[in-house]
Amino acid sequence: KRREGQFADGAWRAEMGYHHYEVIGRRKPKEIKVDLELELKGELKKEEPEEPKIYRMKIFAPNTVVARSRYWYFLSKLKKIKRANGEIIVINEIFEKQPNQIKNFGMWLRYDSRSGTHNMYKEFRDTHLTGAVEKMYAELASRHRCRKSSIQIIKTCVVDDKSVTDRLKPYIGTKNTPTEFALLHRIARPSSKSNKTVYKAKRPCTFF
Repeated sequence: KRREGQFADGAWRAEMGYHHYEVIGRRKPKEIKVDLELELKGELKKEEPEEPKIYRMKIFAPNTVVARSRYWYFLSKLKKIKRANGEIIVINEIFEKQPNQIKNFGMWLRYDSRSGTHNMYKEFRDTHLTGAVEKMYAELASRHRCRKSSIQIIKTCVVDDKSVTDRLKPYIGTKNTPTEFALLHRIARPSSKSNKTVYKAKRPCTFF
């Protein structure tokens, strides 16, 4: 039988869209072995377990399962911790504070190509950081033939309109020269309700 979310050929349907997660984990605390003979004699010294360091990481992923996997992948590269001797404390999803405001997002990236490892800085214009990340993945895939698994997002920030690169300046208007957008397929309304009809003898012109 075919499960929910699975195609007829056995492939799984990938979830559309990315989420911004904050994953917090640590190394598992060491178990203290107790000698029963010393404990009965009262000669056992009480040792307080050492609290392991907590590592926090912000990850863009379609769901929490992928976020956990990427967290252990990156943490194993940075520290000598792997999934077997570690534990995840909590996974929090980060939402956009102002989702209706257009912002300029700057991204510091590192990706692996067929010739080597490269560093890059890109800027994208969007209302959500996750939307800017999706645009970044699409651009690197088209222009650099780069897979999502080989891209590492090092840092992100919001860039002011005056500090953006020349790439985004044509899309940012000012008071003297506002950004203009073409009005496509405008349908003229009838002058009165009596002139409104379902069918017209002449095809209307919807572009100017």
